[in-house]
Amino acid sequence: VLLTTCNRIEAYAVTGSPGAAVQAICRALRLPADSDYLYLLEDEAAVDHLLRVATGLESMAQGEGQVLTQVRRAALSGPVHHVQEGRLTSVFVQAVRSAQRIRAAAGLADRRASASWSAFRFIEATVPIAKPEVVLLGTGKMARLAAEALAGRASLTFLGRDRRKARSAGSSIRGRSGGFRGLRGCLVRADVIVAATSRQKPVLGSKAVQAAIAKRSGRRLWLVDLGFPRNIDPRCGLLEGVTLVDIDGLAPWGWQPLPPAARARAESRIREETNRLLRLLVPTPEVKVGEFRKAVEELRHGEVEAALARLPRLSPEEQSVIDKLATRLVNRLLHAPTEWLRTLPEDRSVPTVAELVQRLQTSSGR
Repeated sequence: VLLTTCNRIEAYAVTGSPGAAVQAICRALRLPADSDYLYLLEDEAAVDHLLRVATGLESMAQGEGQVLTQVRRAALSGPVHHVQEGRLTSVFVQAVRSAQRIRAAAGLADRRASASWSAFRFIEATVPIAKPEVVLLGTGKMARLAAEALAGRASLTFLGRDRRKARSAGSSIRGRSGGFRGLRGCLVRADVIVAATSRQKPVLGSKAVQAAIAKRSGRRLWLVDLGFPRNIDPRCGLLEGVTLVDIDGLAPWGWQPLPPAARARAESRIREETNRLLRLLVPTPEVKVGEFRKAVEELRHGEVEAALARLPRLSPEEQSVIDKLATRLVNRLLHAPTEWLRTLPEDRSVPTVAELVQRLQTSSGR
């Protein structure tokens, strides 16, 4: 599974050959094995990290919730057979559900944490204008969140490739709207440009910004790039009179540590969920014990059906009494053997359970 967020690309794999898997992933990403950007986590540490990413604790804006959508999308974007059958897909799907519970327990569900809120705090802290004119490039979720944060504190304009979407976004916050063709005029007029589009190439180049600076009468221009890949040419930050900040540069305005009590609750739940999710990846003796219990239940059900067939005059209530009696007897008889099986190491429990299941199936004529 390939997980991409605004500041990370991570590859997750289930494999019996970790070394070979790492080499294959590095080749695919064209990343040297000794790269400073590479980190390798295995087993429990990998699952723990996935939960922290999904919960938002590894995000630039600690506790942000948008990453949940990215984790969910990553799990469902592989080949059909992989999505339907892959154990790793199941772990990702469960990680999203676990992260939602962890966020609720830690009080993160209502936390105003995202790159968009970081942009708002940056503008509030660094732009010395009472009500700046802010132009938002893009009409997606990040741009809309930034607009919601700035509503009432700035004059807002949405620009988008789809004028209808831009008009809808603008009307939702009582702002103006237009197409990308109006960007040149906005560069001259606006105080702040916030770029948050899904474009793979920059939507704002240094030449357009340089041309606008000559018409701004010395007024400073702030550029906030929320895109991944970047929406604004980095060379714009070298121009006189321009301040450019990207997602990494917004970190000081996004980092809001959790209160100690909330952090402790989140850490405790992450440990619990890590152990649970690991069991989805690695077969354990408990799984084999479950197979034994299932075989016994099938045998019990067959015997009860055979007995009821010889007693056709019993009422439904009387049939239920016999069925419950058989269930209680089986549960009491299996309790001690089941607990004993769970104490065995895997190299003993697996063959023992396999033999028990085979003997049960043979004795029942299957």
